[in-house]
Amino acid sequence: MALSAPVTDTIESSGFPICFKVVQGDTRPGVLGLADSRDRFTVQARAMGGHQKEAVVTEGAAGTAWRMVSDEGAGLKGTDLAPFPLGFMAAGMQADLLSRLSLLAAAEHIRLEHLQSELTNRYAFEGSFFKGTGRGHAHPPRIVIRATTDASAEHVRALVARAIAASPILAAWREPLVNTFALYANGQRRTLPHLAASPAPDAIDPLKAWRDVPRPLDAPRPGLPLIEKLGPAESTAEVTPLSWQSGRVEIPIHGTCTLEGEIARSTSWADLPGGSRFALRSAASHRHDHAPSGLTYAFAGVAFCLMTQLLRYVEHHHMKIRALRIVQHADCEVNAGVARAHALDTHIFVHGEESEAVMERLVQMAADTCYLHAAFHAALEPVVAVELKARA
Repeated sequence: MALSAPVTDTIESSGFPICFKVVQGDTRPGVLGLADSRDRFTVQARAMGGHQKEAVVTEGAAGTAWRMVSDEGAGLKGTDLAPFPLGFMAAGMQADLLSRLSLLAAAEHIRLEHLQSELTNRYAFEGSFFKGTGRGHAHPPRIVIRATTDASAEHVRALVARAIAASPILAAWREPLVNTFALYANGQRRTLPHLAASPAPDAIDPLKAWRDVPRPLDAPRPGLPLIEKLGPAESTAEVTPLSWQSGRVEIPIHGTCTLEGEIARSTSWADLPGGSRFALRSAASHRHDHAPSGLTYAFAGVAFCLMTQLLRYVEHHHMKIRALRIVQHADCEVNAGVARAHALDTHIFVHGEESEAVMERLVQMAADTCYLHAAFHAALEPVVAVELKARA
């Protein structure tokens, strides 16, 4: 396999779970509950080699931090050992929505049994990857919510509408955002001519923030991995390596989510050859941090998606790049039950023998093809259906 950057370590050699707690926080972010709040989710990500990526996501200013890894399937020369980036978004989006719906129902003493969802996310690549003219696109997410209840359909649909309105990640899909960027080329901050400049002071390079590989804070709970590989996913799509070079490629992503007590169990898979299904467990209650929040998975997915595009361009254009790291700030706000979206602020650290102009071009091409940045740039209202069964 052609490597896109030198291998530092690998998912398989670490011996660590795919996801684990690395820092115990003092408080949970208020945006995970029903109260008004504004909190920042910070992602620190790095390329490990090939298409393997590691991220540490910190939930709020004084919150818990979670380490997780991502990979790609055989279609992108990955090892398929961890969820693909768009799978993190699919899982996080559903978990956040169902968790909010459950909280709202409990506050009104409404029983929603067997609460679950199905998700279809469609993305597309257009243009030429080889020529650097590629563009990523996203379509509105389609979600079906199912539950058994003795409440009226009108009442439940009103709760669903409130949950959608209160979800910061769905707000980021609905509201067009102008995300901001900063490039650090061999340690020197540079202005990117065609991307909105970050207004923030210099970010701390993850290499300096983490002197060693993040390690599990707690022993893993037996029989309950936070993220696990379930097995091969059936695919009906046909995507050849040539089709990624020029033309249009449709990328269908599917997922499910089920509330199991205070855990939301999501599954994600891509309708593409050579991939697997993965299960991701998240905390369905804002009171506990025994698992990452849905927002944590979703914002990790954005950083992982951008890193994948960086790595693909390094690989395809044979760039002399030694290391890639990202710091991403995502501000989430909920006021009077309505979420407000804020632009992502992304700092990209590139080290190598290429010129600054080449590094700037690398970041520009990656930003253009990142499917989740494309989703946040557009105004994509989710299409949500509700299917209810009456309690016996």
